[in-house]
Amino acid sequence: MSGDHETYVWYTTPYGDFRVEQRRFGTWTSFDKDGKALITGGTRDSVLHGTSFHLEGIATNWANCTTSKQFDGTVGGKL
Repeated sequence: MSGDHETYVWYTTPYGDFRVEQRRFGTWTSFDKDGKALITGGTRDSVLHGTSFHLEGIATNWANCTTSKQFDGTVGGKL
């Protein structure tokens, strides 16, 4: 992230601010003010709504919500 917050459209929620940008292969990803990726989705609208819900869940500890750690999506060993 360039550090220049003025170059992005920022969305404000009671639980934090975020921006959304289109990524490779046409997906959309939201980012917090520190540049940390929050969620990725297939449409801009789904990421806008999903990020608001995600930030609220973290801020209110909804169902003991925590951000999950990244997984690589591969299974080791024989199946």
